[in-house]
Amino acid sequence: MKTARMAAFDFSEIPVLETARLRLRRISPSDCDDWLAVFQSPGAIDWLSDFEQVPRPAEILDIVEWSDAVFAAKTGIRWALTLKPGDRLIGSCGFHEYLPTHHYAEIGYELHSEYWRRGLMSEAVAAVMRFCFDRLSLHRLAADTTEGNAASAALLQKLGFSLEGVLRERVFWRGDHHNLWLFSLLEPEYRGLVEAGLLA
Repeated sequence: MKTARMAAFDFSEIPVLETARLRLRRISPSDCDDWLAVFQSPGAIDWLSDFEQVPRPAEILDIVEWSDAVFAAKTGIRWALTLKPGDRLIGSCGFHEYLPTHHYAEIGYELHSEYWRRGLMSEAVAAVMRFCFDRLSLHRLAADTTEGNAASAALLQKLGFSLEGVLRERVFWRGDHHNLWLFSLLEPEYRGLVEAGLLA
């Protein structure tokens, strides 16, 4: 039987994460306009099954409040992605559904389409991966994406995630049922990526 591992992180405050080009920080109500601009950017919500259409400003505030609520409940953290040296939100990334008993969490992300194809989201997700495996002592990190979202699938596979299968007709979105692709990364696989120097 595997010995239970204690997470070093106590959810007392949202940490700031740094990458070569990004600073990941707490999301605040002052970010609402910038977060709305992310969702309004061309293609940004094409595969996001959480949204039937671009959210309204009041709905963005609800999402900010949700990010505070999951942190308070110790079930996740959603970080604002800001491009150094500025502090303007250009997207978000984080984990949710954190289950410490099972050493498990799920990740999610989105990015203003002006910043696509620069490797920025790979940097952000890699930083969240490090946090999850090193600070939370996760064994399994999962992600799902709407079937057909080739860009998101490629990003996850580049970072070492494996496609496990299809969640058949898991979401009802835009008038129809849609499949989700389910990906996962296990802690030994993550350690292998680190040792090989394959994470940004």
